[in-house]
Amino acid sequence: MKPSSSVVTSIYLYVVSINLFQDVAHSFSSSDQSLKHPSPLSTICDDGLCCRRIRGTERLASQKAVDLQPLEEYGTHNNQYLPHIQPSTISRRSALFISAAAAMALFPVTQSSVAAVEPLEDLSWGTATWSDAADASQPPSSIPLSARIVPPSFSTYMARFLLHYDDGASSWWNDQAESFSLLASYEAKQREGKSFGSYASSIQKGLYSYISGDDESNISSYAKVRFQYSTLLTSLTDKYGSKPGAIRDLALLFAMLPAVYQPIDVLLEIDKDAMTATGTNEGTNAENFSPNFQEDFTLLLPNKYQVIYSESTKSFTIKPNINLFEIGINEDSGSPAIATTFGPLSSQPLSRERRLTLDIYALLGISGGTGCALTHTLVIPLDVVKTRLQTNPGQYMGVFDGAATIAKEEGIKALLLGTQATIAGYSWYGVSVYPSYAFFKRFIGEQMLPPAFFVAHTNDVALVAGALASVIASLGLTPIEACRIRAVAQPEIYRQLGLLGTLKVIGSEDKELGWKNLYAGLPSLMTRQVIFGSVKFLAFERASEVIFSVWPELREATFTALGVSLVAGGISGALSSVVSQPADSVLTYVSKQSAGGSLGIVGGAKKMVQEEGISSLFRGLGSRSIWAGCIIGGQFLLYDVFRALFGISGDDLNQVLEVVLPKNM
Repeated sequence: MKPSSSVVTSIYLYVVSINLFQDVAHSFSSSDQSLKHPSPLSTICDDGLCCRRIRGTERLASQKAVDLQPLEEYGTHNNQYLPHIQPSTISRRSALFISAAAAMALFPVTQSSVAAVEPLEDLSWGTATWSDAADASQPPSSIPLSARIVPPSFSTYMARFLLHYDDGASSWWNDQAESFSLLASYEAKQREGKSFGSYASSIQKGLYSYISGDDESNISSYAKVRFQYSTLLTSLTDKYGSKPGAIRDLALLFAMLPAVYQPIDVLLEIDKDAMTATGTNEGTNAENFSPNFQEDFTLLLPNKYQVIYSESTKSFTIKPNINLFEIGINEDSGSPAIATTFGPLSSQPLSRERRLTLDIYALLGISGGTGCALTHTLVIPLDVVKTRLQTNPGQYMGVFDGAATIAKEEGIKALLLGTQATIAGYSWYGVSVYPSYAFFKRFIGEQMLPPAFFVAHTNDVALVAGALASVIASLGLTPIEACRIRAVAQPEIYRQLGLLGTLKVIGSEDKELGWKNLYAGLPSLMTRQVIFGSVKFLAFERASEVIFSVWPELREATFTALGVSLVAGGISGALSSVVSQPADSVLTYVSKQSAGGSLGIVGGAKKMVQEEGISSLFRGLGSRSIWAGCIIGGQFLLYDVFRALFGISGDDLNQVLEVVLPKNM
């Protein structure tokens, strides 16, 4: 996606939010009354093409055998494999919209717990199911992927075969191609290569489990492996043999096996005419490899390639000889993969995000609430000084002088003023913003947008989801933040009242406004939160992706993965501060003007720049970025710590495609 797209979305969100929040603010105050208590600052070589440039790594199918591994006496192999690898009265519609947004986040109506049947689950060959990644059965990894009894080239050509001949696989692949249709051509091909590699991996793992038998009991015997391949060929012939060209492609597929694995008897029984008959595949009907063979994974072998039985070797071979290269590569994620003649084979099976249920949303909320409450509790003394500096400018020379003076004149406990409000406010913030972001991101992407648009505008969806989540969080945070500011700025009045007492006092100060007086600072706080929050989540996710792509080994240990959360969170907080700093500066300037709330955001910005210069928009950026980086880094760190404890992180929220073949096919 083009970077400008996300920038346009950010600007659009800012303008819409300002207008909406001015409407909300106007509904909370009379037309001749300004806001009394303005809020202060809130705190694979996916397509395989590159493999053609690697010299000295291809082998001809007719070269001498390489022993792959069974323990029986070695026989002659037919094909070889490498062994490595504006203010106005708020309308009823606006009020309903706000209420609906709040309800959607607080009580997310999740999709049915029973997922709709997807094309791959209709795979005719075997049983394809989506299993939780943390519980999915995985073949033992004691044998290197490139040396397993199911050769990588066999697996990738089998994957191509199913994309053409199996209705379920074909339908799934068409959906995949459609979802990438709005991407740039190069990026679309990368995505397709990655999807194919993971899909082929699911096929390979299913084949391996079937061929190797229970507890890998078959791998020590050539005869047992041949028998399993014989039943596999018979099953595939029964299911797809009636389709034009399928018999020839099956013969080519099994001729790719080493001679000791080939189901010779079954292959000899195949009608010779059927073995040479071509079908409707575009690749099959070509004389030579199509230039885009490594990019179009639905193409099969050209018709000049035929299966020949050799009397001398008592095995089947493909003529003319074909380069069955298998080269070890690394995917973008850093995971090992194999580039083959027929496409990439990932070490990771096809995966997707699981549908989130109410209990998962609840655990996400608890994780976020606990993390935010703990993080902000640790910096309460700093928040107290920061609030005093904002409400009483010039009283202290700086943060350290403010802390020392407060402790000396009011006692050390004064540095803990507003503790109740801080814990309550940021517990609410975490409980609401984190699950709301997860909900809105999925709801918008899966229910409101076509797949192709969602894939092409993932960053924009993340920005919108972050903004909506921040709106929900601000609705609860605003009155509590008002109480915290009163407790810190006027402790002699509000310290003894506590949080609930302060809420009652503020709500009864203006008989005309009533409880709406608690939301006097809503426009200011919500605008900051929306701009900051919309960037925070997106920046965190992208920073994490970049770090893991450079150092994939950091995924392997929980400690290092949490370290990435801390660093990515710090980057996110700092970047969010940079993006939101101009708006934050303008809002602070507007709140200090004698006209109170009569000066609008745009007018305030113009006046501020005219009087103080453009640099005033970024005053205090350095300290604010450091502050936000530490706070947000701590939030994401603790959020991920509690997610791990609750079992809702990483693979816990993913599903993988498992293909299970019946033992007796």
